[in-house]
Amino acid sequence: MVYFVIILLVFAGCEAYEAKYELVNGIPYNKDAPAHDEYPYCPPDKIIDIDGTEITIPCFCSQGEDGFLPIFYCNDIPNTDYITAYFDRPFPTYLAARITVSNSDTLEIPANVFADKQPIRITWTNNFIKSVDPNAFALTKPELEILEIQYEPELNDFPFTSLNGFPRLRELWLNNNNLSIISDLAEMSVPSLQIINLDFNNMAVEFPKLRFLPELRIISAEASELIGVSNDLPFEELQKLEEINFRGNKNIGSIQTGSFVFDQQTSINNIDLSNCGLVSVEPGAFAGLLSNTNVSLKDNLLTSLPEEAFRVMLETMIGGSGKLDLSGNDIVCCCDVNWLISNAGLEAALIGGKCAGGALINQLPLDYLAPLCPQMSSSSSLYS
Repeated sequence: MVYFVIILLVFAGCEAYEAKYELVNGIPYNKDAPAHDEYPYCPPDKIIDIDGTEITIPCFCSQGEDGFLPIFYCNDIPNTDYITAYFDRPFPTYLAARITVSNSDTLEIPANVFADKQPIRITWTNNFIKSVDPNAFALTKPELEILEIQYEPELNDFPFTSLNGFPRLRELWLNNNNLSIISDLAEMSVPSLQIINLDFNNMAVEFPKLRFLPELRIISAEASELIGVSNDLPFEELQKLEEINFRGNKNIGSIQTGSFVFDQQTSINNIDLSNCGLVSVEPGAFAGLLSNTNVSLKDNLLTSLPEEAFRVMLETMIGGSGKLDLSGNDIVCCCDVNWLISNAGLEAALIGGKCAGGALINQLPLDYLAPLCPQMSSSSSLYS
């Protein structure tokens, strides 16, 4: 460890180094910095330690598809001291197309892990990290567009608000980790963010209300052990939201009033709540849907379709291409579904959904329940 501290002390001197950049091919370029023999926008592979010995850190640099911005791939790194030592020195350019760290024993992502380098994309995957410092990516703020921290089974927390104000961040991928703490997700404020992916985590909480993400288009938290969705109009302020994927969260159980309510300017197109252990949908759980919105409630445990919860949704959908998918639910076809069966036209918005006896709801005759439910005859048809 002393050896690496020495290395870090050597490169700490780089902070006093005043790089002089000029634009070359539209990219800031420092002609005074050592450069790779083959790739002029990359640093040399070798690092010189205190004794003048050349060592090689397993971070490899090549030039990206544009032929200029470098791509860095760091694989099988013993610890993050190596990464800091590699990046904390003068480079021909401080910009990078991508930095990837994988298959390494990096127990944490420390503050300013890439020194002053500014990648467009960061991928950290298949390591053993347990924590992310709130300032881990602070100096990447001006250029970072995509942040991926994936397949880290010991990572249970992430400092969401540390990304607040990042001007270009478009995608945040935190899938296949072990996240259980997402308390500050609700306070995340990134005006440019379009995608949040939290698939396959261990959150065991209600999905919170999001307010400060005006460009958000896709939210995905598939099979992440969610126990519910906030009833505090969690998506109402996200006017550009197109897709919500919560499938496979088998402990949700019930959709509460106010959970999926959208602004009249909404863009919502798909809501997937399949295989969520749903036994009920409360009235007012869905509101503000568009005629082309698709809602999947397939492979749940629903046995009834209350008119107060579903009628407005279906009436909206038949005006466009939207569908309600009830495949894999065994509905008890008694008088409480007569409103659906007896209203000609609503069945056009249904996919699947069958009575416990096996008959598909959208294929039942209009007068199927009339003898049993005379007070709700087919005279209530939409088109009567």
